[in-house]
Amino acid sequence: METSLLDMELQSKRLAELQQQLALKNVQLDAVLQLTQAINYNFSNAALFEIYGYLLTTELRIGRFLLYIEEGDWRKYGSKGLGAERFAVNPDVFAGIQQIKWLDASAQQHYPGFEVLIPVVYKQQPLAYVLIGGFDWPQERQKDLFQYIQAVSNILAVANENRKLFQQQIQQQKIQQELSLAAQMQGLLIPDKLPHDAQIEMSAVYLPHRDVGGDYYDVVKFESGELVFCVADVSGKGIPAALLMSNFQANLRALIHFHPNLRKLVAALNKAVLNITKGDKFITLFIGKLDPRTGLLKYINAGHVPPFLLRAGELTELKEGTTILGMFEELPFLQVGKLHLLPGDVLLTHTDGVSEVSDYRGRAFDMQQLGGALAPNKEESLQTANKRLLEALIKFKGDRNFADDLTVLSLRYLG
Repeated sequence: METSLLDMELQSKRLAELQQQLALKNVQLDAVLQLTQAINYNFSNAALFEIYGYLLTTELRIGRFLLYIEEGDWRKYGSKGLGAERFAVNPDVFAGIQQIKWLDASAQQHYPGFEVLIPVVYKQQPLAYVLIGGFDWPQERQKDLFQYIQAVSNILAVANENRKLFQQQIQQQKIQQELSLAAQMQGLLIPDKLPHDAQIEMSAVYLPHRDVGGDYYDVVKFESGELVFCVADVSGKGIPAALLMSNFQANLRALIHFHPNLRKLVAALNKAVLNITKGDKFITLFIGKLDPRTGLLKYINAGHVPPFLLRAGELTELKEGTTILGMFEELPFLQVGKLHLLPGDVLLTHTDGVSEVSDYRGRAFDMQQLGGALAPNKEESLQTANKRLLEALIKFKGDRNFADDLTVLSLRYLG
C-alpha cells in the first residue's frame, strides 16, 4: 500500500513537472509566434526588442542580459538588469566562440554578474552574442533553455540583417533611378544629329562604362560653314567624371563663340578646368576646326589618344597640340596642327576606351586592326562602318567587359 502511495506521489509530481514544462513550451512557442508576426508586420527594432526582452526577463525569469548584434562592427542592440547598459563589447571575451559556454573568471571580470555566453553563428560567422545571468533553472533544463534563447536570438539577428539588406536594396534602387535620370540628362548633352551633307559625313558611338561616364564629343557648326568638333575624356569614371564632363560641355559651348581661334579656345578651356578641379582631375581633348569648302583642318591634341587619318589604306596619327587640360595654370606648349583633307579621307577620333580594349591574353586592339575595322567603301555609310568597328571590338575582347567609357567619332570628307 505504501509503495502504491509513493508511486502515485511520484507520478503526480512527474505529471506536474510535465504540465509545467508543457506550459513553458507553450509560452516559448507563443513568444516565437509573436516575434515572427512582429517581424512580418515590419515592427521597429525597438518593438522587436521589447518582445525579446519580455520573453527573457518575464517568461524565462532571467535577471539580466546583454545582446550584441554585428552591423559592420558590434553594436549593443539591447540590455536589461544590473546596469547592463554600461557594458561595451569586449572582443577578447567573444573571440573564436562558436558554442554556448559558461563564462570563466577572466571573462566575468569584464562582465560581472553574467554567467553564460550564447553565440548566434551563421556559416561560422557570428551574427550576435547574448550574455545572460541571474537565472535559477534546474540543471537538466539549462541546455534546452540556452538553445531556445539561441534560436530566438537568431530570429532577431536575422530579422535585423534582413532589414539592413532591404534598406540597402531600397537605397540601391534609389541610386539606380538617380543614375538612370543622370544618364538621360547626360544624353541630352551629346548631339543627337551629326552633319551629313554633300561635303561632310559624321557618325558616332557612345558607350558609358556605367550609366553615366566621363567621355564627351560634340560638333558645332558656324554660319560661315566651318565645323568645330571634339572628343574629350575626363579622368576617372562614374558620377564625378560625368559632372566634370557636363561642366566642360557648358564651358566649351560658352567659350567657342568668344574664341574662334583654336589656340585661345584651348587655353581658356584649360583655365576653366583648372578653376574647377584645382589640379585633382584632368581632361584630355582633341579638337578640330574644318573648313569644308577647302578641306583645311586645324586641330589641337591636348594629351588625347591620337586620332587616325585613314587615306588610301594608310593610317596617320594626329599628335600636334599640347598637354592635358586642368593641370597647369599656363599650358607649357601649344601647337596647332594643320592638314588638308582629300575627298574620301576618313578621320577617326576616339577615347582610350577603344585603344585599351584587350583580349584574354592582354593584347591590345592595335592601330592596324582599328583602321581595317573602320575603313568604309564608297557605298557604305560611316554609321555602318562604326557598327562594324564596335562588333570587331566586342569580338576581340571576348567575354571580358569593356574597362572604360568608349567613344568613337568618325568623319568622312566628301569634298
